[in-house]
Amino acid sequence: MKKRYIIYLCVLGLILLQVFLMPLRPFIQLPGETIYRWAEGSPLKGSLAFGFGFTNTFLAALLAFVVILIITFSLRARSRTADEVPIGFYNFFEMIIELAYNYVEGFAGKWTKQFFPFFMTFILWIVIANWMALLPGFDSVGKWETSGEIALHQAELETGHHIEGEEAEQLEEAALEENSQGLRSGVFLLNPQTNAVSDAELGPEIHHAPTGLNPEAADWTIVPYLRPAATDLNFTIAIAIISVIMTQYYGMRAQGWSYWTKFFTWKADEIARSPLAVMDTGVGLLEFVSEIFKIVSFAFRLLGNIFAGMVLLFVIASLVPAANLLFYHLEFGIGLLQAVVFALLTLTFMKGATESHHGEEH
Repeated sequence: MKKRYIIYLCVLGLILLQVFLMPLRPFIQLPGETIYRWAEGSPLKGSLAFGFGFTNTFLAALLAFVVILIITFSLRARSRTADEVPIGFYNFFEMIIELAYNYVEGFAGKWTKQFFPFFMTFILWIVIANWMALLPGFDSVGKWETSGEIALHQAELETGHHIEGEEAEQLEEAALEENSQGLRSGVFLLNPQTNAVSDAELGPEIHHAPTGLNPEAADWTIVPYLRPAATDLNFTIAIAIISVIMTQYYGMRAQGWSYWTKFFTWKADEIARSPLAVMDTGVGLLEFVSEIFKIVSFAFRLLGNIFAGMVLLFVIASLVPAANLLFYHLEFGIGLLQAVVFALLTLTFMKGATESHHGEEH
């Protein structure tokens, strides 16, 4: 059988599966979900780094980095000699690295060896983290959680402290009372729209109706073990901070302490001759603020695009069976584009920081 017919059959099977057993649209939230909570007395519990547990987005970021390490060490072990001809994936990866290095060399010149590791790491880490999210089961295989557990976790995020004991029990009970009729059936969350009936038809027996009859009463959801790393602000803001801090580092390394004079300047003699010269101080401070706000720009650009893509795939799949397959090529391209944009902006800012800002040196 030709390969294309196998693909057609798989797509048809997926459509039939979603028609007869369409899953609920996943619970969508911005913060990464906690898949493992630290035990009482653990030194990691409540820490600044890990909060109250281990999130699925952090695990996805680690997994993406592990993939990079596997690729790196596997290809390094097969490094060719001058007489060998590269083939397969080694040839493709070498071509990508060579093209990227030549681009950075043409743009950054003598700073290539300093800038290239950041440039290539950002591209590989972000693009692998984004593309892994398109693998089947990546963000749909996880653990069951009741609405009480979800409400408790959400309250912990809002208050910033761990809730336990009687307070936790009361919060979970209140959430379960609001969602007293579950939609879980075995290992599946059934779509309530396939067998939903009105409250008028059920009357006072609404809370004793068979599974799936009350669309508003779902008290189970799936918390995936893995979720795209870039859909968590913690990941995007972390790499944005690295980018901005290293930009300042290389600027100071190239120009010394005079690098900071473009942000903080006060020339009393020029101000004495012309009071309007004080505007230079204001402009420098504004430039410093804009430098800091690059962190916000970097983080939310990446977060917004990837999170929106994830929601799009979920919503389309829950509305029309298998229609999200039509958007995979779009998300594949956006995943690569956002990685390249992040790396190119970092490279541009690093190059600009190493150039003198004094007019007579241009």
